[in-house]
Amino acid sequence: MPERLLVEIGCEEIPARMVEDLARQFAAHLSRRLQEQGLLDPGMNATVAWTPRRLMFVAEEVVERQPTTEEEVTGPPIKVSVAADGAWTPQAVGFAAKNGLPPTALYRLTNAKGEYVAVKKSAGGAGAATILAAAIPAALGEIQLPRSMKWQTSFRFIRPIRWLVVLLGSHPVPVKLGEVASGNESRGHRSLGTARFHVNSSAEYPALWHANHVIVEPEQRRERIRARCAGARPDAALEDTLVNLTEFPDAIKGGFDSKYLESLPAEVLVTVMRDHQKYFAVEDQSGALAPHFIAVINQASDREGLIRHGNERVLRARFSDAEFFWQADRKLTLAERLPKLEAVTFQAKLGSYRAKAARMKSLAEWLAGRWTECDRDLAATAAELAKCDLTCETVKEFPELQGVIGGHLARAEGRPEQLAIAIADQYAWERPPRTREGAVVSLADKLDTIVGMFSIGEQPTGSADPFGLRRQANGVVRTLIEMQWPLALAQACAQAGQGDEIALAAFFRERLAFYLTDSAGFRYDFVAAVLAVEGGADVPLQAFRRCAALAAAPDMAAVAAVVKRAGNIVRKEKWTSVEVNRALLTHPSEAALYERVAGLTSGDYAQELKEISGLAEPLKAFFDQVRVNDADPAIRANRLSLLAWAVARLSRIADFSEIVVA
Repeated sequence: MPERLLVEIGCEEIPARMVEDLARQFAAHLSRRLQEQGLLDPGMNATVAWTPRRLMFVAEEVVERQPTTEEEVTGPPIKVSVAADGAWTPQAVGFAAKNGLPPTALYRLTNAKGEYVAVKKSAGGAGAATILAAAIPAALGEIQLPRSMKWQTSFRFIRPIRWLVVLLGSHPVPVKLGEVASGNESRGHRSLGTARFHVNSSAEYPALWHANHVIVEPEQRRERIRARCAGARPDAALEDTLVNLTEFPDAIKGGFDSKYLESLPAEVLVTVMRDHQKYFAVEDQSGALAPHFIAVINQASDREGLIRHGNERVLRARFSDAEFFWQADRKLTLAERLPKLEAVTFQAKLGSYRAKAARMKSLAEWLAGRWTECDRDLAATAAELAKCDLTCETVKEFPELQGVIGGHLARAEGRPEQLAIAIADQYAWERPPRTREGAVVSLADKLDTIVGMFSIGEQPTGSADPFGLRRQANGVVRTLIEMQWPLALAQACAQAGQGDEIALAAFFRERLAFYLTDSAGFRYDFVAAVLAVEGGADVPLQAFRRCAALAAAPDMAAVAAVVKRAGNIVRKEKWTSVEVNRALLTHPSEAALYERVAGLTSGDYAQELKEISGLAEPLKAFFDQVRVNDADPAIRANRLSLLAWAVARLSRIADFSEIVVA
């Protein structure tokens, strides 16, 4: 009878950034092994759960014994298997022994190849306990660990394993992980639950853990955190971290001196609370930062306020340090910091950040001059000053605020708000910059880095990308598309420096394809069709618009089918001429095709594709009624030229041969 399988691997606290991935890897590997062994139906979903101290796996309807199958195994030919006296030869006896059977199990088998000796061999039938004893350690051993520790003679894992529970229904299953043997004893919350408690049946999951102050389901911990952190500024990344840091989360609300709201930029306050202390910032009713924080604790409460007081004291010290750095940084203007960039190396072969700032200024001037309504002087100044905050003590303390601090320093010294925003937005990744000047600064920074690294042979290889150039290129593509800027990448890269033009084009093409499929969600064959056109990847905005037009157009499959047919004929004949003599278009179908193709709209992708979709019938009529290989050489040549011209004209938006036709 199928039973519920429960596996709990208990260990020392696993880092929050790793525990979910480890739990999911373990569940995937164990599920696959159980399915391969016939213990678990492939259609059954396993439950995976985790806390910092445990990985949990629960699968319903695991059978107690592997199904038995019978397999016919063919051996050597009869001529070498039977002796003159009719007895089995040593070869036949050895074949039977190899399959774990006596000679009496041998029999003759005739198939299309001749007569052979054979046996029927039973497979499977192993008990679940036997399979689990091998499958659980193997599944754990398959996990890709970012790092591991050898905490016993031969067993490696991310943290020492302290206990192991494996239950099939109410039956304990003996399994060993290194020197830790499984049992039916689990452990509760370190301070709130029972130190050790017995699990009599897998049916007690998860209620028995809850009774011992361990909320094993991460989504339930998330809901509990959200309920107790009402009023907190939304922060999905911090929420994920806290879910994976706690077993029984609760929250406390603390406060800090409101003077820090005036003396420090809001981003500094939030960064200290979130990144250094893992606190949620709190907003008032207007959405402004309030002088409070919410800390999630792995406890039930803080009745005496000791935890709150301790957190307030630590936060006060952190804010005091940040205030000291910030006040010191304001003693110099951004322009006065420019010479200091000489001492900050950008890349050994590409020079200092001072040299990079000069290149960024020059490139920003060029970029801004090619975008209407963009303040060229402001963009150039912002680009030159963008890296100055790297010399600030505040940025050294909070590296994640690069650019943001520069923007605040610009405001503090009375520079225009647009310049401050442009500096602050230079590192925009998940969203485009807020202004055109900010986009120019961001693009100047990223293009200078990418082209410079390619020029010294530091382009990404395989999965290795030590300088994060793929992410930089993703930012370039996203900015150009989402800010509706039809900038040609080849021209911009050439302006940025002397890089390998072919390699750069291929690199940006790959990044553009990634954006169009993964971020924009276009069909992969539509993306391939658009990028296959000569220069199709050079202007990301145009590529995006072409993909959008293909996605919105009527049935492209019919058009693609006939365009492919025309293209195949042209390629087969190796025909290159597209000069069409209208006087030789003697058949009505070829004349009609010429007129329809010649009259296509140009520039409006949606309208052009709508018109192209109507060409399926004229093309089909041409193939049905016109003989391309006419006996008259002049007519034949003209019809081949008509097809070549039509294919070229129809392929200005996309290469239809790349579109998948059912």
